[in-house]
Amino acid sequence: MRVGSTLNIAFRALRRNKLRSVLTALGIIIGVAAVIAMVGIGNGAKAQVESQIASLGQNVILIFSGSTTSSGIRTGWGGAGTLKIEDAEAIRREVPGVTAVSEEVASTTQV
Repeated sequence: MRVGSTLNIAFRALRRNKLRSVLTALGIIIGVAAVIAMVGIGNGAKAQVESQIASLGQNVILIFSGSTTSSGIRTGWGGAGTLKIEDAEAIRREVPGVTAVSEEVASTTQV
């Protein structure tokens, strides 16, 4: 078959099945719009997270000990108390590029 004949058959089928053609086009339009919206939302969320991280400072990293569960109650982040002041000194000493370390001791408990 030639290209002209194929196009003629295709357009004739579109004219004969108008509702199907409109619904198919509508589905394609909605699908493309949904993909564009999701990409936009994803890029916006990425930019917001990057700006929040940048506000901390580009050379700052925070390290917390893990959580623990006692009597079925989870203490939350930093509740395990597994990090010691010696760990902070070891990080400063052994990790290249680290110029300063600040320790903080905190505890959580169930009230």
